[in-house]
Amino acid sequence: MAETITLLQVSDMHLQQEPDMLLKGVNVEQRFQKVITEIESQSADALLLTGDLTHHAPKAYDRLVSYVHSLSYPTYWIPGNHDLPEEMTRFADTELASRVKTFDGWKLIFLDSSSQPDGKGSGSLSESELSFLKAELSQTAPDQHVLLVLHHHPVSVQSRWQDDICLGNAGQFWQIVDLYPQVKGVIFGHVHQSWAIQRGDVQLFSVPATAAQFKAQTDSSEVEDDPKLAGPAYGRYLLYSCGKISQQVIRLPA
Repeated sequence: MAETITLLQVSDMHLQQEPDMLLKGVNVEQRFQKVITEIESQSADALLLTGDLTHHAPKAYDRLVSYVHSLSYPTYWIPGNHDLPEEMTRFADTELASRVKTFDGWKLIFLDSSSQPDGKGSGSLSESELSFLKAELSQTAPDQHVLLVLHHHPVSVQSRWQDDICLGNAGQFWQIVDLYPQVKGVIFGHVHQSWAIQRGDVQLFSVPATAAQFKAQTDSSEVEDDPKLAGPAYGRYLLYSCGKISQQVIRLPA
């Protein structure tokens, strides 16, 4: 059994219909390309793309697939509230759309939290998705560790406007998760910030976006302008055989 599993997380790219289009004053395509250039020479067991891959942009999915195609490790994705599920279904038969992946001692479960959007940014796990989660956890061996991957945050991030658009049915999510001590971690996107939160025995993590960042702990949306925090970023995780998870956030210049 491998001592550690190495995962990379890239989130909230918000790629536009055309690569030269700006969002919140920045070229999101160039910022994402910087991150891809940074990680393509690294070794990892997988890259996780945790939602808002595009910003309602059908053409951007093909460009995204071309960017990750040359990586030496597999890529898996989930949708966010700005994604187009009907476009993502074009890749339903590819490795990108995997729902469950197992590594030595670990199971990764990928969840779609884009159901029941409120038009403001929130999303939920559908009834079928909750059933899928419960079924997968019920089939998990007692000694196997589980990492859940979804877009919306199921806990508070201490920003009023962001907590208003969190996982809409977080209570139902935790009712299931709390029954299974195999769940050791949750990785999410959506907030365009770095978080490491402990809820009981479960570690929760997020990384900043590759698109523009948001200031943390605010009542309303504010784009990050601190040069130390404003650039594109990604995360690197080590999953240990004991069930612990460590996170490193790597920030690139704006």
